[in-house]
Amino acid sequence: MSATYSIQPRDNYTYRFTVQQQYGSYFYHGHFGPAFADGQRGPIWISPASWRPRPYKPISSSSSDIKGMQRAEANPRHIVISDWNAEPMDILLIMYRDTNIVPWCSNSIVLNGKGRTYCHSKQDIEDSGGPGRNDLGCLLQDRQDIYANPQSCKATNGELEVIMAEEGEEWVWINFIHSGAHHELQISIDEREFYVVAADGDILVHLNQKPGDYAIRLTSLRVEQVIQGLGILHYSSKVNGSSGFVVPNTKPWVHLNGTLVSSSLTAMDETKLAPFPERPPPRTTDSTLRLFVNMTGPAAWSLGLGSHQAFRQQLPPLLWEDESRGDTTFGGHGSLLNRSVVDIIFENGANVTTQHPFHKHNHKAWIIGYGHGGFPWATIEEAIDEGAGKFFNFEDPPIRDGCRLGNATRDWTVIRYQITFPAASMLHCHMIHHFGAGQQLVLLEGVESMAKIPQEVKNKVHADFVPDLRYGPLD
Repeated sequence: MSATYSIQPRDNYTYRFTVQQQYGSYFYHGHFGPAFADGQRGPIWISPASWRPRPYKPISSSSSDIKGMQRAEANPRHIVISDWNAEPMDILLIMYRDTNIVPWCSNSIVLNGKGRTYCHSKQDIEDSGGPGRNDLGCLLQDRQDIYANPQSCKATNGELEVIMAEEGEEWVWINFIHSGAHHELQISIDEREFYVVAADGDILVHLNQKPGDYAIRLTSLRVEQVIQGLGILHYSSKVNGSSGFVVPNTKPWVHLNGTLVSSSLTAMDETKLAPFPERPPPRTTDSTLRLFVNMTGPAAWSLGLGSHQAFRQQLPPLLWEDESRGDTTFGGHGSLLNRSVVDIIFENGANVTTQHPFHKHNHKAWIIGYGHGGFPWATIEEAIDEGAGKFFNFEDPPIRDGCRLGNATRDWTVIRYQITFPAASMLHCHMIHHFGAGQQLVLLEGVESMAKIPQEVKNKVHADFVPDLRYGPLD
């Protein structure tokens, strides 16, 4: 663990934190092993202060609409999305460690823990994703029939999550929080357009069409599996609402593989999610980290020099224990100082052909550049001096707590952020088999300005653990 000992069985711990300039949608989740993938997660909503500018006038100049959007903001609905598996993720990761069979085959995509397993026809699966798949829509892997439990689709009829608009509501605000372990999702609401009002999944839906039930679709964009989760948006003048068991007979915007049904439709372009109000990044930086993404073994991934070793181990927290630090700990001892500006360059190594959704804890970062074919420069400044300025956006880049690295060898992404408070921050891939296999590191940010660590934190109940010399990230 990076900042505290893990919470032991039958123990408890209270997190106390001060909200500093933060607002909007967040989520908490366990980081000891894959606990978040099996349900240790939940939403956090921080209401924005009344003085903060709102992005409503670009949507509508109508005072009635703006008031409706303000009322929707005051009554948000939260949807925590996750993939659900028939076996615990601990077991699936041990299987990955021992057989290299990736745990990409889910039974369901669920919304707030509700959902179903849908069994699509072989024709629909192959039309959407091509041949070579089982009846769950998953690509078959080498030796899977020998080393893994058989997987077959058994349809279920569980309750669906219902977003119930109240009588008189003209707009509804929905926060989508994706806490899943593998799938990237295309989110749509049948026959309804919506406005993305925050970069990490907050939308406004105008309830200006015929009342009734509309299907909410969460469709995987990953090639490994053809899968879709469903929920319901309900609004009606009637007292009785949706039962949550009948899938609405509404027309979808997307195919089963997440592609749009018509070229006239528009999907969100995440590279154009400019901050509101304007918030350009600093023009200069104080330090640069270069992180090469590599698969260093059959079930070992690295982000930098090697696989992170603290995925499961109960090592003393590296925030105060130098001996717990290693090649995957950056900062401290005079680097990554408080108030400094940091660039991080991610680059795929040789033969890396899978995408990486990276997640950074604490400080959000501007996603200032993307490219292909390698990053031959030492710094961003050097790249610009040598004529590569076209690859970068310093005017209105997205500012987020995550970024995407492409799926080809030598693809690269650059983020820039400012350390505005002390923190021990994890940076990791959110695909569970990459994360669990070591593709993570810890950034000790501004720790020279950190308040003294309370003794009660250091004295927390814990296990004294000394790993074996050849202890791997998934052992």
